[in-house]
Amino acid sequence: MLWSLRVALLASLAGGVTAFGADQTGTTTYRWVDAQGVTHYSDTPQPGAEKLKIQPAQTYSAAPASNQAGRPAQETVGNIYQACGLQSPTAEQNFFSPEEIPVSLNLRPALRPEDRLSVTLDGAALQPLEDSPLHFRIAEPDRGSHTLSVTVHDAAGNVVCSSPGVTFYVQRPSRLTPQSPTRGH
Repeated sequence: MLWSLRVALLASLAGGVTAFGADQTGTTTYRWVDAQGVTHYSDTPQPGAEKLKIQPAQTYSAAPASNQAGRPAQETVGNIYQACGLQSPTAEQNFFSPEEIPVSLNLRPALRPEDRLSVTLDGAALQPLEDSPLHFRIAEPDRGSHTLSVTVHDAAGNVVCSSPGVTFYVQRPSRLTPQSPTRGH
């Protein structure tokens, strides 16, 4: 325990001197043992003290992050759409034995005439309802987990807007528990 106290004291002295603008090539510290056998450290010389040269702490400065890293596709082409995603179903939503699942989008501003909207269910394209290009329907979905995503492409085929996938779950009765919405899968 005494050794860890000594090391902590030494580190704090070295850090304190460095923090106050000491020579960045290293810090001079003095170490001595008193009559009771206690080791002391100081930044001022003492009679009989051993002179120690403490190197500055190793530091790391990360390179500035690229402006493009991690940005949504919609921002890379001029922030055309302020909203681009699914309104329903919601993430992690559960459906028990549905005949169909309505899908609606949140796209602002409205889809530009030259852009093309794509909604995929587990990687397969869905067709919009005839009366509304922002509403879709999943008929008789299979049991299990499903992922929906939205992408808008411009006339050149570049992605101008995309949403992260939204996963939802469909439960269907099984032969073992045909009436139970909480037990069957």
